[in-house]
Amino acid sequence: MQLKNYRILIFDLDDTLIDNLENVRHAFTKMIEARNENYNENNFIRWYKIDKQFWIDWQDGLIELPEHLKSETGKKSNEFLDWLRAQRVQIYYDNKISLDEAINLNNIYMNALTEKIIAIDGAYETLKYLSSKGYYIIIATNGPKIATRDKLLKIKCINFVNEILSADMFGYMKPNKEFFEGIEKI
Repeated sequence: MQLKNYRILIFDLDDTLIDNLENVRHAFTKMIEARNENYNENNFIRWYKIDKQFWIDWQDGLIELPEHLKSETGKKSNEFLDWLRAQRVQIYYDNKISLDEAINLNNIYMNALTEKIIAIDGAYETLKYLSSKGYYIIIATNGPKIATRDKLLKIKCINFVNEILSADMFGYMKPNKEFFEGIEKI
C-alpha cells in the first residue's frame, strides 16, 4: 500500500495501539483495593459498562453540571475534571460515597491507568516503520494528554509520535465535530 499522498497520520490510542481493556482492568483493581475490596469479574464488567456509558452520556450532553462549573468552556479546570471523572465512581458505588472519596478513588484509578500498559501486536513496528518513512504521526485521543504520553513511553513508541492531541485540550471528546475542528486549528 502506497501512502505517498499523506504526510500526516492520525491514530487513536485505546484499542488501536494499546489493549485498553487490560489497562482498565488493572486500574479498576487498584481503585477497589484502596477500599479494601477484592476484584471480581462481574464487578469489573459493571464498572466497564458504567465507564463507557458515562462518557457516551457526557458527549451527548446528558450529564448535568453543578451551577459553579457551568461556565467552564474550552480547556477544563482541574476542579471541573475532578468533578466530572468522580461522577462515574459515584455511580459505580450507587452514590453512597462522598464526592471527596470519589475524587480520591478516581485519582488512584487515573494514576493506575499508566502502570500496566500492553501494546497491541504490531503497534511498535507500525509506528517505527511510518516514522522512518517521514510521516508526521499524531495521536488523537479522548484520554488525558499526560496519561497518553506515559502509555506511549511504556510501549516504547513515544519517539515515533510527533504530537499528542487530547480531548482535555479541546474541551470536547471524539466523535464530536468540535474535537476534530480543534485538530484542524493546530
